[in-house]
Amino acid sequence: MSDGAMDLDLILKNAVLNIIEFDIHNRREMKTYNRVRPCYVMSYHKKGYAKLRIGEELFSIEPGTVILIPPNVAHDHYKENTEESIFLWSHFTFEIGGVIDVLKLFQIPYTFKLKDKEEFERVFLQYNELKQQTGFLPRTILRKAKALELIYLVLESAIHIDQHTGTNIQSRSFMEILAKIIQHPEQDFSLSQFAKELNMHPTYVSNRFKELYGRSPIQVQREMKIDKAKTLLKTSQLSITEIALSLGFNGIPNFTRLFKTYVGTSPSHYRELNKKKIDGYFTKN
Repeated sequence: MSDGAMDLDLILKNAVLNIIEFDIHNRREMKTYNRVRPCYVMSYHKKGYAKLRIGEELFSIEPGTVILIPPNVAHDHYKENTEESIFLWSHFTFEIGGVIDVLKLFQIPYTFKLKDKEEFERVFLQYNELKQQTGFLPRTILRKAKALELIYLVLESAIHIDQHTGTNIQSRSFMEILAKIIQHPEQDFSLSQFAKELNMHPTYVSNRFKELYGRSPIQVQREMKIDKAKTLLKTSQLSITEIALSLGFNGIPNFTRLFKTYVGTSPSHYRELNKKKIDGYFTKN
């Protein structure tokens, strides 16, 4: 496996898929204009025809086509006839720590055809059936597995990665920096260090990284630290001091100050709030 492929593999392993809502719709009319969502909007047209407009671009949507709209992109999705249309849709995020939108690593078109539409339809129907079923552990795991299978089938059709050059992955050098931060957010990274590694000016490195991933390298590292701290506070028995030290902070005051900046409350209060939520869940169940 090439270094670029290894970096991408590490990034994808740390990504979390969150299906916000999904359904199957059967419509003869559809007039959705200027829609903007803070998540991805995915729609697979099983039957029928429609139009998609993004800015000045107009797309004709036919059966077997997937529409994939990134967060915060205004678009129109409508029908010009009253023939029956069936489409399977979902709204989702695919992020690392709520910080990095993983799909931005790829050059994904707004519309594309599925390679195996029968398989996609089968998995989507299975996932749809599971939403009505209750249970603590087995079905929860199965729902997550089916959700990931769906995103895999979409990406398999949407992207083509050159195994040698990775031409469809934006800026492999910057992706390597991202992978380092994700793997070791506790390390003492600096912008000057990244600039030296890339043989680029620090300002350019910061601006280019922000252009690709929405935040500067240092901002990403800070938010990764906070996300990891939240997980440890909810799931571990480590003390606040131990968590702070494990994340590279030189003391509780610095850790607490940064945590409150991003979360709005102290680490100890955050732990207490989540302990009550967990205790309440098991009391009810």
